[in-house]
Formats: sequence, structure tokens, C-alpha cells
Amino acid sequence: MREPNEWRRIYLKKRRSIIIAAALGIILVVTLTLGAFEFNERPTTTHHRETHSSKITVKQFVKQVAPAAQQEQQKYHIPASITIAQAGIESNWGRSKLAYKYNNLFGIKANSKKNRVRMYTTENINGKNKEVKQYFQVYDSWSASIKSHTYLIVRGTADNHRRFRGVQKAKNYKQAAYELQKNGYATDPDYASKLIYAIQKFDLNKYDKY
Repeated sequence: MREPNEWRRIYLKKRRSIIIAAALGIILVVTLTLGAFEFNERPTTTHHRETHSSKITVKQFVKQVAPAAQQEQQKYHIPASITIAQAGIESNWGRSKLAYKYNNLFGIKANSKKNRVRMYTTENINGKNKEVKQYFQVYDSWSASIKSHTYLIVRGTADNHRRFRGVQKAKNYKQAAYELQKNGYATDPDYASKLIYAIQKFDLNKYDKY
């Protein structure tokens, strides 16, 4: 026959086992719950992850895009200063969501249902600025966006493949800017003046090589 003290020891031992088992069960449930929460919170795709900072400075922006702009100038004779200024003005110097998240520097519209995003843009319609929703192309990098811009200048538009040929033949950035405006690159009537102002303000013509 067991002594009272021995029964007490057995009781306490079983009680500790029950408490430990219960505690482990709670930990397991919490772990599984957190694991499920973390899994559900993960993005379903990484294709549209932000690749740049929305707080980038003009100096940082120019430094990042200048090499690609110069490379395109060497191949297709489009002034690097024009490419940089266009990219800066169109993207608020890399700070627009379309630029820092989707790598589209020039507001180029999507031409297919793949790799696109729908966002608001400001268009000058009959002399008035209006916000309209458009589908824009999504790029893997800023360099890819610059190459797409070059393609537009070199290939022109569907109705006129020589539309922007004057930009390639321009002897300086001012002439190139007016060629863009004259041939309808943008709806802004002051587009050429804004490009020239940006080039002069930020000394972008130093990247041109003729």
C-alpha cells in the first residue's frame, strides 16, 4: 500500500506533465496560426515590387539614368540630355509611382494585355488639363524603359514611321526638343520649353556627345 506522501508525489508529477503538454499544445497552435498568417500576407507576385525609392533626388536620378541615355545616343544619335530631361519631367525625376514601382519613366502606354498597369494620367485636351485612366507598360528596369523610348523615337508611330526622325538629325538639344513638340510627342504646348529649361537647370547637356 502506497504512503500518502508517495501518492502526493505521483499526483504532482502527473499534474506537471499535463501542464507541460497543455503549454506545448498552445505553443504549437500559436506557431501554426502565425505561420498561416505570414503565408497569407506574402504577395502573390514579385513582378511589380518596388525597385527604386520614391524619395530619390534629382542628382541621384540623373546619375542612374545618364549611362543608359548616353548608350542610346551612341547607337541612335538621340541627345542624352533630351532622354534624361524627358525621363525626369515625365516621371517627376523618378518619384512618380509609375516610375519607382513599375519602371516606366516616359508614361508609355501599354500595347498589349501583358505587363501593364492602369493608372491616372494628366492629358491636355482642347487646352484643358484632364485626368484620365490609361493602361501603361510595366518594365523590368529603367534601362528597359529608356530603350523603349528610343524605339519610339527611331520607329515613330503607326501612321508615320519617320515622325521623330528630326530628333536624331538635330545638331543640339534645343533643336531636338522643338522637333519633339512639332511632331506631337506630347500634348503639352510648352513641352519643348520645359525640356530646355530642365537641361539648362541641371546641366544635362554635359552628357551629350556629338
